[in-house]
Amino acid sequence: MFSLETTLLGVALALDAAAVSFAIGIMNFDLSKSEKIKRGLMVCALFGFFQFLMIWLGSIGGYFLSFSNYGYLFQLIVALIFFAIGMSILQSSFKKEQDHIEWDIIPMLLLALATSIDALASGVSMGTLPLAYLSGMEIGLITFFICGLAFVTTNFLKSFPTAWLLRIASGIFFFMSGRILMDYYL
Repeated sequence: MFSLETTLLGVALALDAAAVSFAIGIMNFDLSKSEKIKRGLMVCALFGFFQFLMIWLGSIGGYFLSFSNYGYLFQLIVALIFFAIGMSILQSSFKKEQDHIEWDIIPMLLLALATSIDALASGVSMGTLPLAYLSGMEIGLITFFICGLAFVTTNFLKSFPTAWLLRIASGIFFFMSGRILMDYYL
């Protein structure tokens, strides 16, 4: 069930998590190599799993929404959700906040959940797809590998323009929103 739309959505959702993975990697420079590898695998697995889970739960909700009396508004709502996510990500790309958090398992779970909320909204658009969990698995795998790449990159670079990753992610959400509007309303 690999498709261009699912892959682009997976990349857009993964870039947000990759920026967080990169930040976690930078904050863990003082760990030994084996501890950093364990931490990196944990981060990638958590983010990938939560992206899959939220896509799947969103698709279940989208299934019930699409067969309700309000189904004719379904695609418009999804396009507006994508647009809102894109605006939110673009806005956050211009912030210069730096919070210090101790990166144990509880903050990691909360970060994985927080970065996957947009996947829940995105999953709603997959409500009528057969076997939507396969698309969720694809997005989870994309997230795992992109987060791994971002985490490993911290071994080579001290600073990385994560704001640009977020801007690219917002652009992909704008593209998805525009495509839905063009396909269903023009």
